[in-house]
Amino acid sequence: MKRLGLLLAAAVSALSLIASDTEVTLKSGKLDFLQKAGEYAYLEIDWSKAQVVEFDRNMKVEKRFGTVAQYNQKQGQDWVKDWPMVQRRATEGVILKKNGSICFNKKNKKGLQMSSSPATWKFYKACKDEGEKKSYEKHYVMQDPKNAKYKFVVTVNQIDMGSGAASAFGMGMSTGGAILTGTMKAVEIKTGKTLATFDIKKCKGYGNYAQYIRLQMLFSMLFAEGVLDLVD
Repeated sequence: MKRLGLLLAAAVSALSLIASDTEVTLKSGKLDFLQKAGEYAYLEIDWSKAQVVEFDRNMKVEKRFGTVAQYNQKQGQDWVKDWPMVQRRATEGVILKKNGSICFNKKNKKGLQMSSSPATWKFYKACKDEGEKKSYEKHYVMQDPKNAKYKFVVTVNQIDMGSGAASAFGMGMSTGGAILTGTMKAVEIKTGKTLATFDIKKCKGYGNYAQYIRLQMLFSMLFAEGVLDLVD
């Protein structure tokens, strides 16, 4: 865990040098809730409709791997075993606190803030490994999701999981990054009212040899660049 934490910190420190590669449009609703200081939201990811693919440079599908379950089976039992952890850790990119270029909370510091997801918070509170807890506190903004008034629900349509090998041997941090297409909605938790809907035409994250870090970088970019760019 410590080694992965160091790799994540190194990855984040280099991200300010790289241009974003996102295309998100607001389909309905308003984004005034993003300016509400003192309010929190958390991220949920719906993988149930996700198809794993490999995109070329023009976002055309070169290969199809089926559902996430089918993809993981092809990668081996370690991938199958790790997927629950990867799903949880994928949501943690939105609460990164170490780099202004991809940290939603830091870029939107006078408005809405992202809290830990319910799954991350449950893991964090139950974790008995003090080193792992300190790693979370060092890299992420830990905030109880019970304080959240809103949630963002991302429905993944197609995802290129990226390549650990390409990340390791590529010339830049963007090499091997995961790529997402899908939809998203912002929901007021208490009422269930949808405040805004989004079309994620393209969102590309940054490379890393670890799958969960590639997904963290992907969702970091979705919020810090894709969502906030709609407010500007």
